Amino acid sequence: MSPDVNSKGGEQPLSNSAIVAKLMQLVENSDLSFYQIASLVGTSGTILSMWLAGTAKPQSTNLAEIEKLLRPQ
Repeated sequence: MSPDVNSKGGEQPLSNSAIVAKLMQLVENSDLSFYQIASLVGTSGTILSMWLAGTAKPQSTNLAEIEKLLRPQ
């Protein structure tokens, strides 16, 4: 069984650090600008930079927006 799937077949939520790691991959690999990504998740480029550096953590509302952005289309 994959670690992302629980016994009822649903996906388990990612940890904050896993979400930020995936966000970093998006920033590095996306055609979108850093500031476009920040806007899509409801924050500024400064705050996004702090999340990626680990000096600040996204709030729950930001985490929800990040997860939406990371969700496959």
